[in-house]
Formats: sequence, C-alpha cells, structure tokens
Amino acid sequence: MKRCEEAVVSRFERGEGGVLRRAGKYGLLVVLSVFWGLAFVAIRSAVAELSPVSLALLRWLIASACFLVVAPFVGKSKAKFNGRDLPRLLAVALLMVPLYHLSLNFAETTVPSSLAGLLSSLGPVLVAVLSALLLKERIGGRLVLALFLGLLGAAIISLPNLDLSSVGSILGPLGVFLAVLSYALFAVLSKPLVQKYGSVSVTIWAGLAGTLMLLPFLSEGFTSEIAKLSMNGWLSVLYLSLFSTFAGYLLFYTLVSRETVSKLSIQLYLIPIISVFGGILLLHESVNINILAGGAILLLSVALATTDKNK
Repeated sequence: MKRCEEAVVSRFERGEGGVLRRAGKYGLLVVLSVFWGLAFVAIRSAVAELSPVSLALLRWLIASACFLVVAPFVGKSKAKFNGRDLPRLLAVALLMVPLYHLSLNFAETTVPSSLAGLLSSLGPVLVAVLSALLLKERIGGRLVLALFLGLLGAAIISLPNLDLSSVGSILGPLGVFLAVLSYALFAVLSKPLVQKYGSVSVTIWAGLAGTLMLLPFLSEGFTSEIAKLSMNGWLSVLYLSLFSTFAGYLLFYTLVSRETVSKLSIQLYLIPIISVFGGILLLHESVNINILAGGAILLLSVALATTDKNK
C-alpha cells in the first residue's frame, strides 16, 4: 500500500505535477506580459501631464512605499548580505530605475506607445548575447532563429518611422534602445544576486536604492505637476506604480530565479504585442502595414522561442 502511494506521488511530481508547474510558470509570464505591455500605454498617457522625471519619481515613490510595507513580511533574504555584492546591486539599481525609466519616459514624449513596445522586442536579443557572454548560458539553434526573427520584426516596424533629417524622430527610438539596453543589463547582472539572496529581497533592495538615485532629480515643479494631475493621469501613475512596478518586478525576479535569463526574456515577446493592442484600443493609435508585418514576424518568434529544445 505504501509503495503504491509513493508511486502515485512520484507520478504526480513527474507528470501532472510537472504540467501544473509549467502551467503556473506560463500563467505568470502572461500576467507579467500584460502588466509590462500596458505600461507603455500608461507611460504615453502620463507624460502628457507629467515631465519624464516627475513621472519616474512619482511612480517609484509610490512603489517604494509598497516595498517598505511588505518588506518585513516577505523581504527576508536567503543569506546574509555580502558587502562584495554591493557594487553589483547598485549597478542593478541604477540600470533598473533611473536609466531604464528616465530613458523610456523621455522617449515616449515623441514615440507612440505601440512603437515603443515593439522596439522593446530588441531586449531579448541583447539579453541573449549578454547571458552568453556573462552567465555562460547556452543558446539553442531554435532560440537563435527566434532572436533573429525578433530583430527583423523590430526593424520592419521601426525603420520606416525614422526621419534622419529630424533629430526628434531619432532621439525617441534611441531613448527606447537605451531603456532596452538597461533592461538587458540589469536582467543579466541580477541573476547571481537573485540566486544567492532570493527574488523578493533583490527586488526590494534594488527598487529602494534606485529610488534614492532618482531623488537628486527632484525639482520645485514636482509638487505643482502632481497638484494639476487629472483622474486619468492618476490612474496611469497608479497602474504603473502598483501593477507594472511593484507587482511586475516581484514577478520578474521570481521568474528569473526559476529560468535562464535568455529563455525567460524571449518568452516576454508577448509584451510588445500587448502594447500595440493597448495603444490601439486605449489611445486610438494607428496601425500600418509595417506594424502588421513586423508583428506577425514577432509572433512567429514567440512560437519558436517557447518551444525551444536547446538544439
């Protein structure tokens, strides 16, 4: 009888249990993709009322308050912090908060949310390269093809929108690229910290440290901008703070602790697709043949990436 029970448990762990775990992981990926995909829409809406700096400050002050509330309950580290890891943690904080968010906020003052979201598909390309160089993660042939198609799709979408005679049209996409590069770097650099100290601890530490790095940008106009913020502006900021930042980064680092960074990042190709539909439905942004063709290629890359067998 006992052996029969053990066999059932073993079967569940290898079979049904494995299916449930995979379903749970992909469920979290979908939730995170929605949180971050619609963030491009919320940023585009918020920068109509707030400066890029004020938006980053308000977003992270609210998110940091949430981190401080939950820290005593869920923020316990898996190991005692080693001072030798401080430079890496500060680098992750700098990339994750000031560099990523200021770059993206400035970019979306000129770039539509759909285009910004689609350009973010370049992130997995950079993550895969950095993971191979820094973390020695293996990249299978199917994943390489998916990365190539993702880059091709991003090029088809973005290049027709560039006007080399206009500095503004160039600075916008460059700002998105800088944000994507920052994302790729902090995703890769955070992996050893997450494995050592835990996903929640690293999220809270990096978020709080990054918020402190934003404080020197605080200006007298910050409070006056907030006072004039409309209901729509507040809804955008609260969405960014509570869902995209607080819940989003907790989910992201939890997934980083369970998955190779390169594979996780490319599975988040759902993000640009969601940003396009969000821009169309919520901000009434237009769709052209480049977005349709590039988006189709990106969807193909998603299919290839999520069935990668590391061959």
